[in-house]
Formats: sequence, structure tokens, C-alpha cells
Amino acid sequence: MVAGTASLFLLFSVFMSASGDKIITAEPGQDVTLTCRAPNNNIIAVKWNRTFLGDECVLLYWDGHFVPDNQHPFFKNRVDLQDRQMKDGDMSLILKDVTIFDSGTYECGVQMKETHSWERSFIYLSVLSPYQKNLTAESGQDLTLTCRAVKNIIITGVKWGRDDLGDEYVLLYQDEQFDPDDQHPSFKNRVDLQDRQMKDGDVSLILKDVMINDTGTYECCVFMAGTNSWKLINITYLIVVPPPGPSGGIIGLIVVILVLLLVGVGFLIYRNHKVSRYSNKVPTENNEALQAGLEMTYK
Repeated sequence: MVAGTASLFLLFSVFMSASGDKIITAEPGQDVTLTCRAPNNNIIAVKWNRTFLGDECVLLYWDGHFVPDNQHPFFKNRVDLQDRQMKDGDMSLILKDVTIFDSGTYECGVQMKETHSWERSFIYLSVLSPYQKNLTAESGQDLTLTCRAVKNIIITGVKWGRDDLGDEYVLLYQDEQFDPDDQHPSFKNRVDLQDRQMKDGDVSLILKDVMINDTGTYECCVFMAGTNSWKLINITYLIVVPPPGPSGGIIGLIVVILVLLLVGVGFLIYRNHKVSRYSNKVPTENNEALQAGLEMTYK
């Protein structure tokens, strides 16, 4: 994973690794295995949980049988043990067809015959939305923010926006010409399309001579002739950091961490604003409704 808001996850990952917890990343639609192993075979029960489910659980396997009574509905028919015989203490969980709603902290609990006490370990699962792109650059560089629409739609317009610009935009290209009227002044003469013909749906943005102030969340939208509406294609989290210099890495590191925090907080506010009406559909400690929100058509 690279920088942008995803770097907050990297910082979190470093902390998790240091504390001995495990981290797994996956893409939507995959089946994943959350590994967990006990030191011996004297196992009475295995319970997989999420930190916010309360009395409900992901999976409970007791005395050789699954116990469905308190299983959260979101996980029914989607979870299993990798080895129901739990040979060599293997209690790993198989989670099928993951979505971004499955992102979170999972607890593997085992009850041992000798002590009848529960021993626990934790694993963090991060399911990355296919709409997300993350990019980092040093100030002064020229870079490309990639964006590609599907090939079989007719595109008559492209709009690149940033979440903090209000009604102004980074670039607007419509009817084979640029529209400068509401372009934010900081992007004038600094942006272009990688291919103005938009062949194969390529609507990538070229951003020249990037600056620290270019750090932010960028949205790529296309205007589709068939529906006469704007559709969001992807989101890019861009972070611009100072180039390395003789002043050393401490100041640069402080700047990077502060910018990452600002970008992360800004994105959380942005995401919650976009998708707040989806937040009660599935269980999640982080209101992970981004995918539903991104599939909305912008009009």
C-alpha cells in the first residue's frame, strides 16, 4: 500500500505489528483466511468475534458443532473453519466473498480443556475498495492521476474535483474543450488530460509541478451520453511531501505525519458526509459504507 489516506493504515499497521497482532489485506470478492492457532489440541470451543458485535459473534464452534444461535446475520453462510478437526491447533477462519464492510478487527478466542479459560488473539482485516487509488509525490514533480472508464460507454465530459474546493474544480473538459470558468486558480495552466481523445476510456489527469497544497482527495467523474449524467469513476488520495534536503529527515517526517493526519481526518468527514444514509445497513465499527456511496450516480 502506498501513501495518501492509506498511509494512516500503514501507521496503524506498524503499531499492530509491534504489538504482535496480525494484519491481512484483501480485495472485494475474495475469500480470505484469518489465521489462528492454539498451542495444543485440548480445545473445547472456538469463538471468532468482531470488537463491536456485543453478544453476537462471527462464528462459534463448540464441542464439535457450530452454534448458530448468536451468530450475527451478516456472517451467516459466509464463514467456516479451515479445519473443523482443528488438527495441530488450527482454528483459522475462512471468510467468503469479502466486501469493504468486513474491514475491522477480529478476535480469535479458544477455550482450553485444562484451564477452561479463554485465550485470545487479534487480527486486522483491511478490504480495499477497487475505487480507491493512493499516490505520493515530492513537491516539484509532474505526476499522473490515473482514471479509466469502461470502454463501451460514450464519454462527452470529464470533471476532476477535489473535496475541499466547493463549487470550483481542478479541471473540466466538455464537448472537446476545457471550461476555465469555475476552475480553481491554483490549478490554472498546471493540469491537462493525458489523452484528450479519451481513447479506451482514459481520462487520467496530468498535474504539473506539484506543491504541498495539492495534497487532498481527488474525484474523477465522467459525463455519460447514454444517461446524460455524471458518474464517479474513482477517488485518488494524493499526498505531496517536501523533497529530501540537508535539513534531515526529522522535520520531513513530522510534516508527513501531520499531513497524513489532516488528509485522513478530511477523508473521514468527506466519506461520512457522502454515505451517511448507508451506515446502518451492515455491522461496522467504522461506518464502512464507501462502496455503496461510490456506486451512486452523480447528477
